[in-house]
Amino acid sequence: MTTQETWREAIDERIRRTLEESSAVAATAGPALAEITAPMLDAARGGKRLRALLLLASHAAHGGDPQADAALDVATALELFQTAALLHDDVLDDSDTRRGRPSAHRRIADLHRRTGWLGDAHAYGAAGGILAGDLTLMACQRALTRGVLLLDPQRSVLAATMFADMTDLVTAGQYADMRAAAQPLEAIPAQREDILAVMRSKTASYTCEYPLALGAALAGADAAAVSRMRDIGVDLGIAFQLRDDLLGLTGSPEVTGKPAGDDVREGKRTFVLWRAWAETDDEGRARIGAVLGDRDATDAEVAAAIAVVTATDAEQWCEREIAERASRSRDALARSALDVELAEDLNALIDRAVARSS
Repeated sequence: MTTQETWREAIDERIRRTLEESSAVAATAGPALAEITAPMLDAARGGKRLRALLLLASHAAHGGDPQADAALDVATALELFQTAALLHDDVLDDSDTRRGRPSAHRRIADLHRRTGWLGDAHAYGAAGGILAGDLTLMACQRALTRGVLLLDPQRSVLAATMFADMTDLVTAGQYADMRAAAQPLEAIPAQREDILAVMRSKTASYTCEYPLALGAALAGADAAAVSRMRDIGVDLGIAFQLRDDLLGLTGSPEVTGKPAGDDVREGKRTFVLWRAWAETDDEGRARIGAVLGDRDATDAEVAAAIAVVTATDAEQWCEREIAERASRSRDALARSALDVELAEDLNALIDRAVARSS
C-alpha cells in the first residue's frame, strides 16, 4: 500500500467516525433525522480526498508526522467542509446528481413527494439539503476542534484562525460565483477578473492554498514557509478549477458523475466560456446565450452550444493556462528549502490535481 493510500484510508475512517458521532447526537431528535443524516453520510463517501492528501503531504514535507492525530483530524475537517459545500452547492445550483447518484435535496424532495406530505416537495427538499449541509459543517467543526486541541497554544490558534479565514473566503466566493452568473450576457467580455476572483476565492482557497499552508503550519513551519505554500496553492488551485471547468463542459457523465454541459445550464461563468465568447462570432454567441442559465434547455441545444465552444481555441487556451500555473507551482516548490525526497508526494499530487480526468 502506498503512502497516499494509507493516508486516504485513515481519513476515510475518521470521516466515518466523525459523522457517526454527529448522527448519534442528532438521533435524540428522533429516528426521522435519518432522512437527512443518510444523504449526508452518502455524500461524504468517495471523492479523491485531494485536500486532505495535500495537507498531509505538506505536513510530512515540513518535518511533521502525517500520522499525528492533529494533522489527521484537521485533514478530516477539510474533507467534511468540502462535503458540506457540495451539499449546499447542489441546492444553490438545483443539481440533480452528485457523483453519479441523486443529490441529497432531490432524495429528500422525492421522499416528501412519495409519502404525500403537505407543502411543496421541492422547497422541502431544498431545506433538507441545506440542513444536511449544516449538520456536516458541525461535524467539520467537531473534527477541527478535536485536532487543534492537541496542539500547543500557538499552533492551535494559528490553525483555527487559518481554517476560519478559509471558510470565510469560500463563502464569499460562492456569492461572487452566483453574482457573476446573474449578470447579463453583454457583461461576459468584461468578466475575466470576476471569474478569476471566483476561482481564487471559492476553489483555490480550500482546495490547495489552505490545505498546503495548514499542513506546513501544523508541522511548526515558520511564517515564510507557510506563506510560500499558500502561493503555491493559489496557482495550483486555479489550475485545478480550470481542469474542472473543462471536464464540466465536455467530460463524460460516467466519469464526472454529472451531466455534460451542466455548467452551461446553470449559467456558470468560466474561463473556457469567457474565451469562447470572445473568439466566436455573433451566431456562436447567440447559440451559447440561448442556453446559458436555462435549466430547461434540451440536450441538443446544450450540445450545439458546446460545439460552438469546442470550435474555438477556448479549450487549448485553458490547457495553456493550466500548464503555466502548474509549472509555477512546481518551480516554487523546487525553489523551497524542502527535502526533495520528502516533497515527492507533493509533486505527485500537483500532477494529479491538474491532469485528472474526473
